[in-house]
Amino acid sequence: MELILVRHAEPATSASEGPDSTDPPLGERGREQALRVADWLTRAPLDRLVSSPSRRARETAEPTAATTGLAVEIDERLRDAEAAGAAYEPIEVARARDPDAYRARVEEYRSSPRLASIADRVNVALDEWAARHRGGRVAVFCHGSVINAFAARVL
Repeated sequence: MELILVRHAEPATSASEGPDSTDPPLGERGREQALRVADWLTRAPLDRLVSSPSRRARETAEPTAATTGLAVEIDERLRDAEAAGAAYEPIEVARARDPDAYRARVEEYRSSPRLASIADRVNVALDEWAARHRGGRVAVFCHGSVINAFAARVL
């Protein structure tokens, strides 16, 4: 079983207000990244495409779906750790804008009891996808928090 975890491509950073503020679309660079990921992923056959419900993850999966003809299956359990938060800000932007505040945010997150519940839902979801597709190749389009939670357990 090959479970390929793909962090969503770069979202647009200009949507600080309005309906796109918590779930922005991909920006120009992100659309290019999604095309490159599709090119790389489709060099070998895929059996399933799975995505977080977030727009940025779904849009990252779309070029791969178009190339393979596979439907993108949405799994709510793969949503971002901060899905219900305020306006979305990529971690790279937050870190560059205020490194001290970013470090404090990471430390708070690591010590939060929420982390265990996030890890539980993510690990159950990814374990189920892996079990359903033994011997298969599944690409999962999700978030850094999802990848971190699963990788922490695997490692």
